[in-house]
Amino acid sequence: MKGHQGLAPREEGPSSLRLVCNVTVQHASRRLGGGGLAEADHGKPATASSESKSKVHEDDPLAFLDYNRTREIVWRAFGRLPGLRGIDLNIDNWHEEFTSNTITSRILQVVRGNHDMGLCGGHYRFVVYLDAEVTLVFSEPKALLRYCSEEVMQTLEDTAAGERCGICLDALESTTRSPPLNLPCRHAFHSQCIARWFFKGTACPLCRHDFSGLVALATSSTAK
Repeated sequence: MKGHQGLAPREEGPSSLRLVCNVTVQHASRRLGGGGLAEADHGKPATASSESKSKVHEDDPLAFLDYNRTREIVWRAFGRLPGLRGIDLNIDNWHEEFTSNTITSRILQVVRGNHDMGLCGGHYRFVVYLDAEVTLVFSEPKALLRYCSEEVMQTLEDTAAGERCGICLDALESTTRSPPLNLPCRHAFHSQCIARWFFKGTACPLCRHDFSGLVALATSSTAK
């Protein structure tokens, strides 16, 4: 991340934070039976960097003196970046320390220093420049289960009462578990149980029917 902050002259009007972000999009896949690791998808080249901008205004002159309020403003600015629209910005999805903390700390440092000296009259204009690399991860296990839920279960009979999940051995109709899901081989499991299973293996845990060949169909169905 590279940043530059500018201070507004002493005047009336709202403070503002403007983000200028160069976004590069890459592609990866979590393979069926691949252990949950995301592998680079070399069939889809990275999208060239594009500049994305957003701006947030704040009327309260004291907002940038509070860490939590400043961080909320930074988050709002990130959420308005067109280049990140549709991207899950949850903190757990970042490989490195999320830059909102760095931006927030830097803004507070500048504002508190100038506030103590009576500069800027409580009105600030910040501009932050940064680079972001986004990796879109396609999950083959989730695509397969979505395909089963939408296409396969329509033709299968309802799960028999009292039947148990072949993975956790709890009742399929348990209210504390995820709903059951029927596979094409007609074996049923809790959807969360079989999802975790397919991150490690490619076959039904009961009959060992291999579903690797179904991934391409499930993938094309998801892409529609």
